[in-house]
Amino acid sequence: MDYEHVPAPATGRYKADELVLYGVKLNANDDYGRFDIGEGHSTELRVQLFKDGGGLKAGDYSIVLAYGYAFDGHCYRLDSHRIFIVTGPKAEAAVGCGFDSIAGASYQMWRIRASTELIEIATSFGDAQSLILDANLPGKRSPTSYAITQSMAHRDRRLNRD
Repeated sequence: MDYEHVPAPATGRYKADELVLYGVKLNANDDYGRFDIGEGHSTELRVQLFKDGGGLKAGDYSIVLAYGYAFDGHCYRLDSHRIFIVTGPKAEAAVGCGFDSIAGASYQMWRIRASTELIEIATSFGDAQSLILDANLPGKRSPTSYAITQSMAHRDRRLNRD
């Protein structure tokens, strides 16, 4: 077993459904996370969590750019970077799965339960042709967007077996 496949060590009490999320905190320096929206450095999208009308501070939640996770003694890499909002646990310095051995990188980890509720932010950049028209061609739409109809089979308009 090489070092990259060693999961983060458990701390304190063992939790069977613990998941360790690895990534970087996008709101580490500000109360919001910044996203480049493709128009150069002059335009950005800012995401901040609000509660009871007031903006939460960076220490109250994390906007995580996730690269991988550890679960049940194994390390996994995500197929692409994903952005999550984690409101529960605080970030810790990354340990295990090869994220602590990268020089100059400031990876962090979040220990969450499998039942923890997260918000995922999906970002896409493109023109209207690719984001709307091409994405909604038949065969590319999500299954829930198709009309679902049901018909009841019967014999001569009778619903009983007589």
